Amino acid sequence: MPVVGGYHHVHLISADPEGAARWLERFLGARVEGREEARGARNVILRIGEAALSVRTQRPEDNLAPSDGRTRPGLDHVCFLVDGLAGMLGDMKRGGVTVELEIPGPAGGSAAAFVRGPENVLFELIQAK
Repeated sequence: MPVVGGYHHVHLISADPEGAARWLERFLGARVEGREEARGARNVILRIGEAALSVRTQRPEDNLAPSDGRTRPGLDHVCFLVDGLAGMLGDMKRGGVTVELEIPGPAGGSAAAFVRGPENVLFELIQAK
């Protein structure tokens, strides 16, 4: 059977889901849609544009190795189309966010950028046309 529509949601595991949610609200314009306890983990449920993202604590049965922030097998990054990339990047830099790479666009502005988010997750931001 084929997939219907886009992806449903993504989970980010964090020792501090509330702190991660605040970062996502401040820098990506996320909206908290709810909070819940599920299967031994606290969850903060967010909406970023049309995308769903849940940030949860580690579950008792999870066996997670800490990330060293380097590329490794598995998910590489999450990408969002944004409006006003230049302003977002300025706010992020002032807020201490690590901007890994800015990709130039026409007329000297940035067309895309990669930034480090909560738990060292890499986010790509692409300026919507």
